[in-house]
Amino acid sequence: MTASPIELEVTDKTRAAMRDCIAGQLHSPVMRTLSSGTKAVLKDIAGLQTRATATLGPPIREGESWWVNRRAIQQSTTRQVAKFKACWFGDQSVTDICCGIGGDLIALARRGPTTGIDANQSLLSFTAANLITADVNANLRCLDVMESEPADVVSGSNWIHIDPDRRVDNQRHVQPDAWLPTWERTEALLNQVNGGLVKMAPATTLDSSLSDACHLMWISSGGSVREQTAIWGSLPTPPTTSQGAASWQAGGRTAVVLKHDAAQCYSAESGDSADPASVASAAQSWMIDPDGAIRAAGLTDHFARSHEAQTLGGPSGFLTADWNEPEDAPSSPQHACQHLAMVAPIRDRLSCDDRALRRYFRKANAYPEIIKARSVDIDPGKLGKKLRECGETPLALWIGRNGKKTYAVVTELPKQLPAQEG
Repeated sequence: MTASPIELEVTDKTRAAMRDCIAGQLHSPVMRTLSSGTKAVLKDIAGLQTRATATLGPPIREGESWWVNRRAIQQSTTRQVAKFKACWFGDQSVTDICCGIGGDLIALARRGPTTGIDANQSLLSFTAANLITADVNANLRCLDVMESEPADVVSGSNWIHIDPDRRVDNQRHVQPDAWLPTWERTEALLNQVNGGLVKMAPATTLDSSLSDACHLMWISSGGSVREQTAIWGSLPTPPTTSQGAASWQAGGRTAVVLKHDAAQCYSAESGDSADPASVASAAQSWMIDPDGAIRAAGLTDHFARSHEAQTLGGPSGFLTADWNEPEDAPSSPQHACQHLAMVAPIRDRLSCDDRALRRYFRKANAYPEIIKARSVDIDPGKLGKKLRECGETPLALWIGRNGKKTYAVVTELPKQLPAQEG
C-alpha cells in the first residue's frame, strides 16, 4: 500500500484552518500561523470539496469538510455504491481492509461495528477526520497487512471488506497479481473469516479457479460502471431481488444498476452466459441499449435471449426486438428490462450521413436530444450541436455498425420509469 503524498495530521487547528480556507479567509489568524507548505495542502484539499461531496455526499456534521487527496478520491467508493455493499453485512462486525479515506468505511460504520485498517498513518488521520465529518464511529488501526499475521489483521471479525491498492507505482493495474495486498494475501485473509467483499476494477479478469469460487458483481451508478466486486461466502443479509440474484451462487455473475437508492439486478448462473443470442439483420421495432454493468459483466447475449431481443452488429452493439405486447403491460419484455437498459420504440430508419439526418429532422421539426453511438467514429456532442437547430420536438438518434454498414435509427425518447424497490 503506497504512502499518501500528503503528510498532514488533522487536528483541531488544521480543521479550523480548513474552514477559513474554504471560506476564502486565507489571511485569518490561524492561517497565518501555518507554513506555506501546509497552506498549499489545505488549498488543494479545499479545491477538491466539490468532487469529494459528489463521491462521499454532503458533510453531515455542520462546519466540517472532507479530508481527501487526489489519489485517494480517485479510488474511493461513491456513497451510493458503498451504501449498497454495506447492507450485505447486516449489523455484524466487519473489518474494512485498505480503508483509505473512508468511502466504504463510513457506510459500514453507519450500519454496525466496523474496524478500518490502512498502512498509512497520515492517511488515517484524514480517515478519522472524515468519520467526524460523517458523524459516525469506527475503530482505526494502522497496519501493514502484508507484514502482519492474517488473524491479527482480521482481529475477530467474521466478515471483511477489502479494497486493494490497484495503483502501485502510480500505474493502474487490473490484474490481482499486481495489487497490494497481493491476491495470495487476500485469499489468506478470506480464509480467516466466513466471507466478504473484494473490490476490483471493472476490467479485472480472475482465473476460472477463482471466479468459480465466488460470485462476481458489476455495479453501475450515475451512468458509469463503478466497480466489480467479488462476493465470497454467504454474507448475512444479501439483497433480495426479483431478477433471480437472491441466491448469489458461486460461479455466477450479476449486473447491479443503482438508481434512486434502489438496486436493479440481472444475473446468470455459472455457465449460463456463454450462449450467443440470435443476430438481427436490421433494426426491428424497438432499440435497446443494456446498462454498462450488463455489458461489463459479459451478460449482453444472456440479456438479449431472456428479453426476446437480438444483437445488432454483435454483442458490443445495440440490441433490437420486435415486441408486440403493450408497452405498459407488466409482463411485457420492454417493461421488464426498462430499469436495466435504455429502451425506445423506433420511428424511422435512415441513411447515416449529415445531409440525410439534417433533412429528416427538419421535416419532422425535431432534434436529437439523445444521441447514442456504438462502434462508429462519431462524436455525439458535435453531431447534436449540428442538428439542434432542425426543430423543437426531442427525439433519440441511434447510430451503429452492422457488418460493414453504418445505420441510423430514430426513436422516441426512452421512457424514464420511477424507482422501484430493489
